[in-house]
Amino acid sequence: MDRFSLVTAWRDARPQLGSLLLYCSGIIAGVAALVAILSFRADVLLTVDEQAKELLGADLEIAQNQAFDERQIAMFDTLGGRQSSVVEFSTMAIYGDAGETRLSQIRAIRGGFPFYGDLKTVPAQAAFTYQEQNAALVDRPIMRQLGLSVGDSVQVGGVTLPIAGEILEIPGESAAFSLIGPRIMLPLDAIENTGLLQRGSRVSHKQYFAWEQTPDMRALVSTLRADGENTSLSFTTVERRKEQFSAIVDNLTRFLGMIGFVALLLGALGVASAVYVYVKRKSATLATMRCLGVSSRQTLSIISVQVVAMGVVGALAGTLIGVLVQQFLPMLFLELLPFQIEQALSWPSILLGLGVGVFISLVFALLPLLSVNTIPPLLAIRSADFSPLAHLPKSTVAAVMFAAVLAIGGVLALLTGSHVVAAFFVAGLTLAVLILLGISKLLITVLRKLRLPAFSYVWRQGVANLFRPNNQTAVLITTLGMGMLLIGVMSVSRDMILDRIAFQTGDQQPNLVFYDVQTDQNEDIIRIIEDRGAAVLQNVPIVSMRLAEINSRTVRELREDEEVRISRWALTREYRVTYRENLNEAETVIAGSWTGRHDGGFDEIVPISIGESIAEELIIGLGDRLTFDVQGIPVVTEVTSIREIDFQRPEPNFFVLFPAGVLEPAPQFYATVVNVPGGADEVAAMQQAVVRAHPNISALDVGIVLESVRTFLDKIALAVQFMALFSVLTGLIVLGSAIAISRLQRVREAVLLRTLGAVQQQVSRIQLIEYALLGLLACLAGLGLALGAGWLIAFYYFELAYVPDIPMLLGTTAVIVLLTLAVGHFNSRSIRNRKPLEILRAG
Repeated sequence: MDRFSLVTAWRDARPQLGSLLLYCSGIIAGVAALVAILSFRADVLLTVDEQAKELLGADLEIAQNQAFDERQIAMFDTLGGRQSSVVEFSTMAIYGDAGETRLSQIRAIRGGFPFYGDLKTVPAQAAFTYQEQNAALVDRPIMRQLGLSVGDSVQVGGVTLPIAGEILEIPGESAAFSLIGPRIMLPLDAIENTGLLQRGSRVSHKQYFAWEQTPDMRALVSTLRADGENTSLSFTTVERRKEQFSAIVDNLTRFLGMIGFVALLLGALGVASAVYVYVKRKSATLATMRCLGVSSRQTLSIISVQVVAMGVVGALAGTLIGVLVQQFLPMLFLELLPFQIEQALSWPSILLGLGVGVFISLVFALLPLLSVNTIPPLLAIRSADFSPLAHLPKSTVAAVMFAAVLAIGGVLALLTGSHVVAAFFVAGLTLAVLILLGISKLLITVLRKLRLPAFSYVWRQGVANLFRPNNQTAVLITTLGMGMLLIGVMSVSRDMILDRIAFQTGDQQPNLVFYDVQTDQNEDIIRIIEDRGAAVLQNVPIVSMRLAEINSRTVRELREDEEVRISRWALTREYRVTYRENLNEAETVIAGSWTGRHDGGFDEIVPISIGESIAEELIIGLGDRLTFDVQGIPVVTEVTSIREIDFQRPEPNFFVLFPAGVLEPAPQFYATVVNVPGGADEVAAMQQAVVRAHPNISALDVGIVLESVRTFLDKIALAVQFMALFSVLTGLIVLGSAIAISRLQRVREAVLLRTLGAVQQQVSRIQLIEYALLGLLACLAGLGLALGAGWLIAFYYFELAYVPDIPMLLGTTAVIVLLTLAVGHFNSRSIRNRKPLEILRAG
């Protein structure tokens, strides 16, 4: 590039800097979104690195779902260091004198856990004294909800404890943990007489360790795992917990980053359209320069310098805004993260966002830039509506578009770390943009062909403005419509999940489930339920067992065989199975045939059915033989059917299903599925009646679960919709730049109308109609895709009839139309205020 090209580019740009900046302003919102998300991710990972030990609360966690035996306890003693024993389970708790019941998360602790991080309570000293006082710490939200205060009581099982303090914050846990159920911390010694730790109780036993000089944790865990007696133990180190949390953060921020990247692509699409209009406007000037001896290479260099410079300026502006947005993003995740985020400038994130913004804007501007070389010198002496892009060879257009798709895929692969995800995303995004462009073209064609003699002149002129030369109607509809699509699909997905749960919890469906019902309690609980007018829908026996062999190979052999890729979780977990003659509504046999009864007992091979997902984890199929350890008795089984199981239903479902006639003599407990007529008060009264009679029983209120899911989804949806708003913002910026690009033409049109007798009010109404139609057409395009996606999600995934949320969709449509009107009206003020004589003299 020579000095002449640089100087000429500057001299030509200087009088129109404002317009040139607007040309590339479409990428501002996208770059801002990308920089904000990348910086937020860097902040979270930095915080995880600095507070890694607080996430676990110790250097090492050893856990299993049964009590540690004497050999394991002796092994713990040899490890030394500070130790703390914790037993975790969920059960019903009775709060205060009023006897309110809630399914609660119990943490029974002996020792100083957490060793790292601060357990924050009110009063503060309660965190250190509750074990000595034999008292409980209770989550603040439930205490506020029920009007409890320090000194009141809480009953867990058969033990009543005073409340020593409110739990404000537990290291390594976010406030969202309370959505599952209120958290209660109490001394481990206090639960020994609660009657809660009986057969079938779902309990997790954990031992935490902290050392002054932390040993080599990888070597220590490898040594402990090498011991064949420790197959039931799971080990979690600080590094492992950090990896788990980092993976969650990566997935969330990559998803949000892709939404921000959509805004950037839409902005780049607007930039490409603006550059094309700019090149077309400059055609006569460039043709004159060619007549004066300027080469085609130099004219291309002049325009390229201007576009590149403005792309860099637009990306810089977006980067600065993104750094500001970064400061507020943590507010969206305040209750989802278990720590306060430490914020700092992340230069790698900033430079990556800036570089991606500049690169994508140039990739999209490449095609209109190449069209500069098609402008003939003859255009300087003849007036013609010349379209440079139409004269590019089709092979060049195809090559540039293919390169653009590859570039987008490469950038996405860099951002997501997965070429597969990038490929699917590019394919889906390309399809969505093409559909939106197609819909916009169709709507414009329909409007163009409409004859509106019954409408006033103002309306006819407003509609005609959508087809003016150099219009960007299709691009505007695509950008605004994509924002509408993203917001609509997120809302549809949220509603589908809630509708799916609601569908399974209707008037004739279970709304309450009792767990951990012991054999000697079963008849009395059924009596209480029926006496209160409720219906027992299922009374499910449950037998606990462990996997001992697969096809005559022991679990230990399978774990030691490096060529076997069976999931460790599936091999070592405790299986809770049931038996019955018939399948329920949530189960469908997809392979083999179900045998409902087997009268041969343990002495013969028992035909069983397994769930599709656990079959994949164990890498087994029809005909494979599994040996289970049922309370010390080996039971040999053969897989004769595989089921697809709908685990979204509230009733108990099982990976392994035995036929009737085999497990009846085995030690077992029950889960009782109930339909309580009436509302929430009747369900709460039923819980209280059962729990007061049998404090060890756990109850799952399906209505509370639904509300918890709704609250959690609302928090996630808020973050996603916030990022989707950047797409809407991009559309509004493109609208503003389109008005600026065509300002001269619009001024001439307005002046012509006023010269022919139109008053300023009529001109304003024409423009308002144009902008209202733009916003409405964009919403119709986005809504069309959102409704289509909603129907597909409902029909193929959730298997529900799709009933769209009309008020929400109408409200979103109204907001986007009003925003479009506001931006268009604000940017058109100078057009309406120009005097006719001034323009006529200039022309």
